[in-house]
Amino acid sequence: MKIICKFLLLAAAVAFGAAGIYIEMERALIPERYGQTTEVIVSEGRSAGEAAAEFERMGAVTNGRELARWMVRNGIDKKLLPGMYRVTAGRPKDVAAQLSSMKPEVPSVTILPGALFEDISFLLGANGTELLTAALGRDENFPAQMKDLLPGKGRDRIVLLAPETYAVTSGDNRADRLISAASGMWWKQHGAFIPEGTTSADVGSLGVLASVVQKEALIDSDRPIIAGVFKNRLEIGMPLQSCATVVHAWRLRGVKISSVSYNDVKIDSPFNTYIHKGLPPENIGTPSASSWNAALDPADTDMLFFFAREDGSHVFTRTYKEHLEAQKK
Repeated sequence: MKIICKFLLLAAAVAFGAAGIYIEMERALIPERYGQTTEVIVSEGRSAGEAAAEFERMGAVTNGRELARWMVRNGIDKKLLPGMYRVTAGRPKDVAAQLSSMKPEVPSVTILPGALFEDISFLLGANGTELLTAALGRDENFPAQMKDLLPGKGRDRIVLLAPETYAVTSGDNRADRLISAASGMWWKQHGAFIPEGTTSADVGSLGVLASVVQKEALIDSDRPIIAGVFKNRLEIGMPLQSCATVVHAWRLRGVKISSVSYNDVKIDSPFNTYIHKGLPPENIGTPSASSWNAALDPADTDMLFFFAREDGSHVFTRTYKEHLEAQKK
């Protein structure tokens, strides 16, 4: 009887000790932020172990390795998408359960029509200028079909980025992902309309023209006609006389103007197309799809002049005399 009692006491002690150890282990798995919403960004290409380590670093769990094991057990390791996850901090198995039915919030970057290099680099956050410069200079970030069409200078290549909203996760390669997505969209929109034999210099010039058309017109239906007018002026050696390039010239001086006066067109700048013939030396922003379409297929017109109405539409005329008469009306 004494032997049985001792055995029962021993078993009870072992069970109590095991329970105590289990409780301590469970406590060790409870993070300081327990129950609090925690934001964790998982970059593209991260393994389950690397992602789990990030969850631990952000305080969502106390043991990243345990979380990784639960992720593998739940089959999340091969299905975890890049993006930002908002999870309730807790034990690894609980966080893994949340991830099983959770879709990440993916940060987005919107390239607007007419955006400048500086505008796009600003969207990329810290080190945006360096990241964008490097990303634009890498030919592999562009579709393979565009290899022989790429302008030499990185900044010149922003014309090959289709204005759109793109999902771009964080990380030092975020600029590469943006360029890849935006240039891929551009090729999808315009690749079929690039004439055979077009060179990188041709694409560069077309991009500059498209960027000027972009800044000159508010209404899409006017863009092919404006492109046709500029084509006519270039062919006869007439200055482009684009107010948009003058506005850009003043912007480079740190001066913002909304309308162009006769004094404004006296600015000494290579972007002043009132005093310098031909296209400006660089693009003045990212063209929209309609502006690129206009540059690739200008309207067949004999118009040489135009001016904008108050509603943003344009009046086109053949001669300067007609131009002045239309303005008076």
